[in-house]
Amino acid sequence: MTEIGEKLNRFLRSARYAEKRAEIEKLVEFDSATAADRLADILAHARDRVPRYRPLQDHANPVLADFPLTRKADLRDRFIDLISRDETGRMEPGHYFIHETSGSTGQPVRLLTTAETGGLSSLVIAERLCRHLGLPDTGTELNLGLHYEGTPLVEAGFLPRPYVRCNLRGFDPSSPSIVETYASVVGAFPVDRIIGTSSRLVGLARYCLDRGIRLRPRAVVASYEHLVEEGRRMVEEAFRCPVTMVYATSETGSAAWECRQGNLHFQDDFVTPELLPYDGDETLRSIVLTGLLTRAMPVIRYVTGDLCSPATACGCGLPGTAVGSLVGRSKATLVGADGLVYSPYALLAALSNAGLADFQVLQERPGILQLIVPDATEEARRCVEHLNRDLASYFREGQGFRLRLAATNTFVLSGRGKRNPVVQRLDVAPGAVEGTGYLRSGVRSPAYAGPVAQSPSVP
Repeated sequence: MTEIGEKLNRFLRSARYAEKRAEIEKLVEFDSATAADRLADILAHARDRVPRYRPLQDHANPVLADFPLTRKADLRDRFIDLISRDETGRMEPGHYFIHETSGSTGQPVRLLTTAETGGLSSLVIAERLCRHLGLPDTGTELNLGLHYEGTPLVEAGFLPRPYVRCNLRGFDPSSPSIVETYASVVGAFPVDRIIGTSSRLVGLARYCLDRGIRLRPRAVVASYEHLVEEGRRMVEEAFRCPVTMVYATSETGSAAWECRQGNLHFQDDFVTPELLPYDGDETLRSIVLTGLLTRAMPVIRYVTGDLCSPATACGCGLPGTAVGSLVGRSKATLVGADGLVYSPYALLAALSNAGLADFQVLQERPGILQLIVPDATEEARRCVEHLNRDLASYFREGQGFRLRLAATNTFVLSGRGKRNPVVQRLDVAPGAVEGTGYLRSGVRSPAYAGPVAQSPSVP
């Protein structure tokens, strides 16, 4: 730790740190006037320099609607055609690197970006979030994100602010090395910030509650995965600190975060959001993003696969397009015994309202959903029995689906360790209309769980 502190101090005195901080400070104030100019510039650049968009070269002033939607398959299959080139067909000068996504929803996707712009928008948005949360200029952090192989346990995090970062994997009681690491680290020193995937934060919260460990960070930041309400309540109970959800994609970088009223605010001067109708459901929107800084391989009208509620007016004072909540993934479809498909979100909300903070739904057969939980407690069994009664009252014999407690407590993870709330192993026809409304997801049955818990007050 002393060596890392000295390394941080040397970097703070360096010209490079001063240069990078100057770049961040130049952009840190939200600038809605610049957003339109940046969008027009990136669209004109893509029209002139990116082979995929050559058919648009007769458009004098292209607008977003002129461009086709971009999906993961386009990024994977048309990688070469999406790279910006000059008049001679050569890539423009710069320091390039290839970034690969986590592949949590299928095969990984490669993206080309430059050292100059690749992480700048995410650093600026991170600095904005630090200011919003009132974090100190320097401090300590527990990082439970998706770590690459070989990531050290303790390292220096230099930008946007210098922090000593302790990198933890998700807690796994069957792994002696992880158990030993948690025992030596968690609670051993004060923590200013805890960040990580939603599921790993829930696991850390349970670890601390079970052992009476009192961590009091100034901020808890969740990302990567959908966070169910019961999981949020557990994390806030453990750390006596509200959770802030950050929305980011590997393809476009950090894009939005929650305000104190629970609405998600997009950073419109770095990414342009489009909220498109989803399968005729007026309560849902499909999130489509256009990055405004990266010119090496512009990501235009990227269909994220994430769903949110419609745009809303928010009185919190934060700028940017606001939506009420992030709902989940568009491809997290459930298949009934009759072959019809259903949205999973009423079921996920019902499981959360039943008091389950940590779970995953796995489907390998039509009509059967396996519920994976860390411990097959009596509460989990009662939850399954009760929800199956509700499902039976809605679906006739041979229709819909039923829940079963899985024979394993091992969650299904992506190659990088991301955990999706729904894992669908069946082939689902694209564009199939999903059924909804099969559960009253806001009701908790007194037969098995008691009243819905309130979020704890924060001192």
